[in-house]
Amino acid sequence: MKTFQESFEEGYMAYEEPCDNKRGFRVRYAYVGMWYVYSLAKEELARYKRIFVLLCALGTASFAGAALWNCELNYRSFPILFSGLSLAAFLFQWLGVISFAAAGERNTDQSFRQMNTILRVAPLVNALLLLGAAVSCIVLMVLNGYSVRMIVVPLLYLLSGICCFLITFFYRALPFEKQENRTAKDGSKKFIRM
Repeated sequence: MKTFQESFEEGYMAYEEPCDNKRGFRVRYAYVGMWYVYSLAKEELARYKRIFVLLCALGTASFAGAALWNCELNYRSFPILFSGLSLAAFLFQWLGVISFAAAGERNTDQSFRQMNTILRVAPLVNALLLLGAAVSCIVLMVLNGYSVRMIVVPLLYLLSGICCFLITFFYRALPFEKQENRTAKDGSKKFIRM
């Protein structure tokens, strides 16, 4: 596995930029690695970004509604276990969705890989955890004969899980491509070896 320094040295090159100091220049770094670009029109990519943020917000609100509903289902071990793990998955999911929503047209190798990994894994894991919470609530209701008004809790967990699954489904369908970076070839910067 590469260290951070090795990864940085692969993707960035140093160049001298003139400035008013003793040496007459300062060292700057330019990204020279491959660019990752989503193969969609700007409007369509912006629409996907809005959809992901809305789905994540709806999933989080549904999860909060289910977890904060005052009933005995939320005091039992299995629903608490699944919802607690789901809360951790939500943090990663939000990190991925915010990274995706804030990403520009072109993404560096490191930022794309991080965002891609999170959005391919975290929402899917979260959906499975929320499904587990909903199923455990339903099993408890059947075995212990709880009232029908408690059905709200598993339904909200299911709604939240569906939102998470849709994020994974839509993200995996997004086409992307690698593009060559012309920074090192344009000749405007004189790169130096560090």
